[in-house]
Amino acid sequence: MAKYIFLATYTDEGAKGIVGGDSDRAAAMEVLCNSVGAKFISVDITRGEYDVCVMVEADSFAQVAAMSLKARASGAADKFVTLEAVDIEEIRSVAKGVQYTPPSS
Repeated sequence: MAKYIFLATYTDEGAKGIVGGDSDRAAAMEVLCNSVGAKFISVDITRGEYDVCVMVEADSFAQVAAMSLKARASGAADKFVTLEAVDIEEIRSVAKGVQYTPPSS
């Protein structure tokens, strides 16, 4: 399974739900992941440009895209960014065999 990171900001409606609601967001994210066969890793509030970071493992980007669309459609969050985490040693191993000739003048 590949590891994916979602970053998003809460809308005013979403922020009201976080502050005033009693919804367990980790449990909600776990249900979301399970519904598409993905694995929930964590959800954290973040400081900075984004309000929330969710980490999951999934077999396909289709699963990840479906989860993102469902969350976006709820109106609780926006400004979604989806990142795929890739093992650095795997990249280093592949990079050692890359052949490239830069353009010359």
